[in-house]
Amino acid sequence: MALDVQALAAAVAARLGVTAAAAEPAVEAAIQYVSLDTGVPAEDFEDTDRLLNQGLTLMSMRIYQDTPNLGGETNQLDPTFGGVYTAARLYSHLDEYYRHLAVNWGVS
Repeated sequence: MALDVQALAAAVAARLGVTAAAAEPAVEAAIQYVSLDTGVPAEDFEDTDRLLNQGLTLMSMRIYQDTPNLGGETNQLDPTFGGVYTAARLYSHLDEYYRHLAVNWGVS
């Protein structure tokens, strides 16, 4: 299954209020992130609502909004800006949308 990156970027852009072109790099990064985290190539992603409409979309939004800051919670470079609170783990709780793709290797 080939992912429709433009459709995902349009969905992310609509939620964030930005252009699809601005959101597309975050979508690409989210796809790569999920692929590396699960070990499943993007071509093999299942066409499920929880993956496409929630997992990848929300991960893309988090990646787009993630801003580097020194304190992890507040921006220490500009005291007039309160900063953006980000999760300690980028995928905090979002991994539940794509965890079903992962294969657990072990001895049974």
